Amino acid sequence: MSLHVTGTATATYCSNTLCHNGGTCITAGSQNVLCSCPRGYRGPRCELRVPSCQYFGNWTANYRGYYYTKDSYEGSLSSWFCGRGSQLEFGFSVCENRYYSPSWSNLPTCHSATARSRRSAWYWARTTRYPERTDLFESVNAWLRPLVVVGVFLVQTLSPFIIYDVLLKCCGYREKTSKPFAIADQRENRAIAERYKTELEELEGRSLAPENTVAFNELRRIRQQLEEETDQLRARRRERSREKWKTVQLFRIVSLCYYISFWLWIIYLIAAFGAKLSQYASLFAILIICAIVSVSWLPCVFVIESGFSGERQYIANFKSLTSTEDSIESIRNTQPTITMKAECYHYETRTRTVSFTDAHGNRRSKQETYRVEVVTALIVEPFRFTHWFDSSEIMPADVHKAGITKIKMNLTVQFGDEATAANFAERYRQFKLENQFRDELVRFSVSSTVAGFKKRLAAYTGTGTKPGWISSVWFWLATCFCLGWPYRIMFNRATGGKTECSVVKLIFIDTPPTQDTSSNADVYNETVINDIKTSIQAMLCQLERSSDNNDGIPIKRTDTDRHLNVELREAHHAPQPPQATNTPR
Repeated sequence: MSLHVTGTATATYCSNTLCHNGGTCITAGSQNVLCSCPRGYRGPRCELRVPSCQYFGNWTANYRGYYYTKDSYEGSLSSWFCGRGSQLEFGFSVCENRYYSPSWSNLPTCHSATARSRRSAWYWARTTRYPERTDLFESVNAWLRPLVVVGVFLVQTLSPFIIYDVLLKCCGYREKTSKPFAIADQRENRAIAERYKTELEELEGRSLAPENTVAFNELRRIRQQLEEETDQLRARRRERSREKWKTVQLFRIVSLCYYISFWLWIIYLIAAFGAKLSQYASLFAILIICAIVSVSWLPCVFVIESGFSGERQYIANFKSLTSTEDSIESIRNTQPTITMKAECYHYETRTRTVSFTDAHGNRRSKQETYRVEVVTALIVEPFRFTHWFDSSEIMPADVHKAGITKIKMNLTVQFGDEATAANFAERYRQFKLENQFRDELVRFSVSSTVAGFKKRLAAYTGTGTKPGWISSVWFWLATCFCLGWPYRIMFNRATGGKTECSVVKLIFIDTPPTQDTSSNADVYNETVINDIKTSIQAMLCQLERSSDNNDGIPIKRTDTDRHLNVELREAHHAPQPPQATNTPR
């Protein structure tokens, strides 16, 4: 069967018409000309190649099959039959170009004559008709396919953020770093401070002499009462933050949603390849591509999040109760370190070559400029205090319960007195003046650290050894095999509780004066009374001060003078001068 294709050209005379690929121009009426194309070409000027199917003889090689076909282009018809030595069968095949993949319909099936026949009436009928493989969504593919692709991308990308917003606004959760009670706490602090200021003004209005015993006792009573009220206030707020409110972290929600999406795509891929869904609709084939792309990059998100998760830190520091107590005691006996840092940097404009493909499919390149931050120096200088004291709380009592307890460690370094705070403020001011012109921009910061301090610990209290499946090795094995979230859920369910342990360090530049605690002293000089007034004023200023560190110094003065009359430890600093380290980016 010959394939003779003609195409209509726009010209009216054959002299103005050029037929490609061996086409012949013929006149069709008075105003139209046609290009008669040879086999294998089509189009108005025979410029298009006709898709062709695979060589037909590959399917009739066994059991003496025979076929007849003129060519193998789209629309070609071939007849075939099974000859001597095989089961008698014949049929017709057409070269079809379905799903942009040319193939023969109704393929030959020649079988050995000795093979057991399982044919039925429907099988004979199948050999005489063409199988119907139509696209289920052929009429709406033009708009359905892009709609589905965009919808899948938006749902997968935006669903974590929508869930996060719903948890915050409708389910009573709050952000892990947010402070929902900040405004109310500030009002309460100011009200307490105003009440005690009024009480101090009333005491001063009595015109009592400084050496008066009544004035001394009243001031001591006010200070003791303020300390007790401040401690109760902080304990109540810690309990409120720990029990009443549930926290949620955006990166954690994103990781969990992407983990669920990953396994949903895996299930779809198994079903799609098992049922061969792509042969029923091209939409299923596009979804397979989307699934493969998603499965390839989604694990990167929850693997990275697992590395920063709290469970990983708890598991890395999972020890027996005795080892945990030794670690906390070691932290309490370790001297803190205060460092001032200055990061000098500027921005540079650089040029790079970018390659792209234009609208015509041509590969092009262009030059574009961009800005980059360049760090020229990092200056680190320690604050050399002379004495320090640890006022941390003892091991929380609820850790001694049987099972696994997660301990969240909090580190606080405070100035022991006003002299130390003033000395540090002056030294920090000089440090800024010395380094503020080293570059166009300078980023200053203050950090406090304790060697060996861990933010999260996990203690095991039990009769036997700690569970073997709780270890960093098993954590990363589960994460690498995409089972990280089930492992983390199992660990959280295995823990019996969660508590906090605060590590508080006080630093001094000189040994503070001892406090006269004798209540029967006969002489109360003006210096002692002024010291008590100063400590009360410092506590009131601490109450009125906002929780934000607007001055750039995260270290504050201690609220109480409980460190007085205790033995201070002498600080030892390594003889290390300020360092300037070049770290270009």
